[in-house]
Amino acid sequence: MSTEAVANASNAQASHAAWVAKKIHSFVGVVPLGIYVVLHLSRNVSSLGGPDAFNNAIRESWTHPINYVWTVLLVYLPLIFHAIWGVKLMLESEKTSVFKHFNLENVRYFFQRLSGLGVLGFLFAHIFLTRLHVSMGWLQDATTNPDGQVTYDYFATHMTDWSKGTAIVYALGILGTVYHLANGLSTFGISWGITIGAKSIKRAEILALVFGLLLLAMGYATIVGFFMYDFKEFVTDRKSTRLNSSHANIS
Repeated sequence: MSTEAVANASNAQASHAAWVAKKIHSFVGVVPLGIYVVLHLSRNVSSLGGPDAFNNAIRESWTHPINYVWTVLLVYLPLIFHAIWGVKLMLESEKTSVFKHFNLENVRYFFQRLSGLGVLGFLFAHIFLTRLHVSMGWLQDATTNPDGQVTYDYFATHMTDWSKGTAIVYALGILGTVYHLANGLSTFGISWGITIGAKSIKRAEILALVFGLLLLAMGYATIVGFFMYDFKEFVTDRKSTRLNSSHANIS
């Protein structure tokens, strides 16, 4: 076999491997990771129900040790691969140069990669505040939190303290996550040959938009839930103060 033939065979093999990796990258971004995001936000929106509802939802999620194994296998490992390959695609693609090739497709691609980087940073902060704190036992208290899991009060304290900037970080992180997933869902259909033709692609984009808006509503409702209980306590305290004041004046 000639040197040129060997080089061509090697290039073909490398090209096929890159094609397979890109397919896997697309798949894990939707199936394990996308499903997890939906389940995660669906659970966390229980913050609207107050401390008991949220704490019970969190406690039930981590009752069985097998859940930790599934989280590693179906979330962390796919996430690592998806992040690494996503950065590689971003560095190699000309579409990232949105100002050089300005069109809607490239703008969406640019924000897809930008949101991916933003979500990656957000996840580091989120995992640090949650799983790392739990693993290190920093949240455990024999009286108030014997399980050592994240609690409503823990999140509410961070969210309502504007000096920490936690609420803003989570608002941006959720926005980036939702955009990355919803836009990735529409391109997933094209990549896997599910949506074929302009009309089919347009319908898929509309469905992805509606899906994204629903997820965004759930994510922001979760944040609002941590402020609602704090607001209720504030209103209750104000009413109590006024009532005591009126009683004192009558006396």
